[in-house]
Amino acid sequence: MIKLDLTVQEMLDILETTAVGVPAKSLKRKVNLCMDSREKAKGVVFWPIKGVRFDAHQFVNQMEKDGALMSVVNQEAVEQYSSKLESFKMYAPVDDSTKALLKLAKGYQRRFNVKKVAITGSNGKTTTKEMTKAVLSMKFNTHATQGNFNNHIGVPMTLFQLKHSHEAAVIEMGTSGPDEIRPLSLATEPDVAVITNIGASHLERLHDLDGVFSEKITIKEGLKKGGILIVNADDQRLCKVKSTKNMKVITFGVNRGMYRPEKLTWNENDCASFYIGRTHFELNVPGIHNLYDALAAIAVGEVFRIAKKDIATALCNYRATNMRMEFKKANGFKIVSDCYNANPSSTKMALQTIGNMKTSGKRIAVLGDMLELGKESANLHAQIGAMVPEMNFDLLITVGKDARNYVRGAKSRGMKAVFHFGSVQDVIEFLSDTVAEGDVLLIKGSRGMHMEQVVNALLKLTPVV
Repeated sequence: MIKLDLTVQEMLDILETTAVGVPAKSLKRKVNLCMDSREKAKGVVFWPIKGVRFDAHQFVNQMEKDGALMSVVNQEAVEQYSSKLESFKMYAPVDDSTKALLKLAKGYQRRFNVKKVAITGSNGKTTTKEMTKAVLSMKFNTHATQGNFNNHIGVPMTLFQLKHSHEAAVIEMGTSGPDEIRPLSLATEPDVAVITNIGASHLERLHDLDGVFSEKITIKEGLKKGGILIVNADDQRLCKVKSTKNMKVITFGVNRGMYRPEKLTWNENDCASFYIGRTHFELNVPGIHNLYDALAAIAVGEVFRIAKKDIATALCNYRATNMRMEFKKANGFKIVSDCYNANPSSTKMALQTIGNMKTSGKRIAVLGDMLELGKESANLHAQIGAMVPEMNFDLLITVGKDARNYVRGAKSRGMKAVFHFGSVQDVIEFLSDTVAEGDVLLIKGSRGMHMEQVVNALLKLTPVV
């Protein structure tokens, strides 16, 4: 349940609808928004969503019986449940409760005087969001998306959590198919939008990189007039985006862009140290991908006139969020846990990062399936597999259905130390007899592969001598 700072009547005004069967005195009550029928119903405004496989409208009657103030429902559901036994008693009809949620979020965020930053991209959007929050927090009371709640439900939930004490907000926006980011941006109306990169993600519905670009670029549709779009100048598609009379484009990149690192060096843990102008920046998260994310956050900070020394402090203090390129010291060896998600771009960057690390032992890649890649999945897994020996890895261990193609790719480049397993538990048993002192292991796979189980087991492991 989320408590909104508006009355039921104000909610109805935003939605451009009227209530049916709701007492006039109830219209003056503040909205306690509930989207989960398992929560306590007393006094809430229930908001059922109809999905592909599940329709929460079936719980409207029960929520009414349990004390819900009213429900916001699809008009077609009113007609569907119009029998004498099931008719809704207290409700407000809308054409589509999912779209209405975004409409309410748009009207709600307009009640707050908050600087808003919207972030999307195939890789790094959550890290960029967290870095940007850290940077903006040096000057503003900053609200941000929790975790990666970045879809048509998560973005409204983030906006509904705004308070009048907030001065800035960072909203992450994700997609799994066409025309999903545009309505999120239109609801948010950001002052600044960031696109981190264009990579091979969600190809089942976006088909190819041009499809990914066409989807991601729609984040500019919600920009306020005169707003700023920040893009990666090293990306072959984003580098072509130009300023217009309604939008200014700012670029960042390692090789080119308005925000580009100078005197770039890398420490023993592959963390970047660099200058922008006369300001020195030092990161404590590894890899070139984190450097890109930091450059985007620096650009946002500069837009909002945060002192460069404060931006540098925020980024130096930033540490990786859970399961995203986390460095963990085990018993005599290192683990790099990157189990939150995986696609070809992020896996390539993770391999590059570990491939450049100094180690006295073996470099071991433990890779699970990259999910949601559609018909290109087998080829994309094989391409990544072919990279493993090129990135100086001594051993490749794979798990999952499509992960067999990692093996095919690695062997095509002459790698012999390659093993495939049918389950995470089999991987754990193999590693318990394999990992030695001084080794460094990359553990990566899509969230559905539960690769964190490997990490947890390794942290308890005593290496072989």
